[in-house]
Amino acid sequence: MNLSERFERRVPERLVADVLKLIANEPQRRSAAVAGDLPGQFDYWFDGGAAKIETGYIVYRFVDGTTAVVGNPIPLLSISIEFTNGSRVRVQQE
Repeated sequence: MNLSERFERRVPERLVADVLKLIANEPQRRSAAVAGDLPGQFDYWFDGGAAKIETGYIVYRFVDGTTAVVGNPIPLLSISIEFTNGSRVRVQQE
């Protein structure tokens, strides 16, 4: 992959920040789905997505198709985001 192709695939900071903001705020979090929410087996829903709690991590699915996996509860922040175009971003506390 040449340099120009890498720049074409670069994920804009705004998209990463939007995902992080949804994870941090979980706006209008609810324990049952309402009309318009993502369908599926989730533990809770919020405006913009839903989440499934697994042992050691939470899987977030967002209405735009983006998915994020957050290590929880673990001592250091670890988030992996996969966007609909296949691009991946990791936020890792050192």
